[in-house]
Amino acid sequence: MNNNIECSVALIKNSVEYLFSKRRKEPFNDYYEFPGGKIEGSETPEECLARECYEELDIQINKSIYHGEIIHLYKNLSVKLHIFEIIEYSGKIKAKEAQNLLYANPSTSNHLFLESTTRILNRLRLRELFYITPVNFDNIPQKLKNTNSTNSFIRLRSFGYSVSNYVLAAERLAQFCFKKDIPLIVDKKFSNDLGDINIDGIHFTSQNLNKIDNYEHIKEKKLIYSASCHNLSDVMIANKYNFDFIILSPVISTKYTQEILGWEKFKIISDKSNMPVFALGGIKISDLQLCKKFNGFGVSGISSFWN
Repeated sequence: MNNNIECSVALIKNSVEYLFSKRRKEPFNDYYEFPGGKIEGSETPEECLARECYEELDIQINKSIYHGEIIHLYKNLSVKLHIFEIIEYSGKIKAKEAQNLLYANPSTSNHLFLESTTRILNRLRLRELFYITPVNFDNIPQKLKNTNSTNSFIRLRSFGYSVSNYVLAAERLAQFCFKKDIPLIVDKKFSNDLGDINIDGIHFTSQNLNKIDNYEHIKEKKLIYSASCHNLSDVMIANKYNFDFIILSPVISTKYTQEILGWEKFKIISDKSNMPVFALGGIKISDLQLCKKFNGFGVSGISSFWN
């Protein structure tokens, strides 16, 4: 990668849409992007956010939520993006640099947006507890029905399913997830067989990950893309194709033959990831804070989560 830059971006929302500014320079001239810009000198991300919002929009930030960082790879360009959701600001938004401003929903708008736009918005959609369905999953456990859905999301694992049975399970689970406002991730294996079933994302196994062909041309703007990784090589592929998050396993234990990572190696590999990392493999919900100490974003599990 020839160029590396670091930026802060501001997510400012009206009732349903986000504010965008139209670029007037290369690269990506005439594309819309979130307000913000390049971190200069010894600036902190917060200082950059404040400066850029004043210079571009004539507002002062009073309250924001920091949603962490991602790294997005363009051709010959690597951009580290610090994501801030603006909660309160002073002043009236105006285009101080004579740029075009637009409130829009990128998933439905016909305007051109920077490639990183969907990944930034997907970062806000992630939850810290990732439930992976067990084999022969056939009903919603009471534990999940009673859980705090605002911090949970689900992957319907394809292992052991026929196409028809997977579609039936996805339909039933999608109805539950819609009512509870829980994002539903399905496996790539059967993702093209689901018709109009409402899903939020597609998961690539490590086997899928290592067989990617023209992946960037099949990404849909509204979906979250995740992948299972077992080593640094897997993570580098996920980085290359700008996935939204990865599951790194096995951390503590495994039923298979992969090398057990342990928390120290989990951190070493996670530090190389351009996106949030979930721990899997002998992990319990109670391990969340420990996972965060080793640079993890969240925890995932199968039997320990459902039982």
